[in-house]
Amino acid sequence: MKLLVVRYGRQFGSDDPEQGGAFLAAAEKIADLPGLIWKLWGFDDSEHVAESVYLFDSAEHARAWGEGPMRAALSSHPGISDIEVRYYDVDEELSAVTRAPLTPAAYDSASAAPAS
Repeated sequence: MKLLVVRYGRQFGSDDPEQGGAFLAAAEKIADLPGLIWKLWGFDDSEHVAESVYLFDSAEHARAWGEGPMRAALSSHPGISDIEVRYYDVDEELSAVTRAPLTPAAYDSASAAPAS
């Protein structure tokens, strides 16, 4: 497993409807990335920055996106600047103790409705 963390400057706030619509369309495409387990989207409008944390099933899949089309795709949105990309290994043992959803099955079962 590999984490990909992307931090970038964001001129427009989270309440900008045009950027919100563009990011929603991007999210639907990102959801189908090979090896993607999940992605978190974060922002701080007061600092004009945003950060995304992706969990991929392998370093190869993380780097294929992070060193491939991700930067161009993100840069295509107006007001995006200063893109920083970092990769991290995942400590699966400690993450499991703190209930991190490390597999698609864990994520799906955590969001599933209780059986009746």
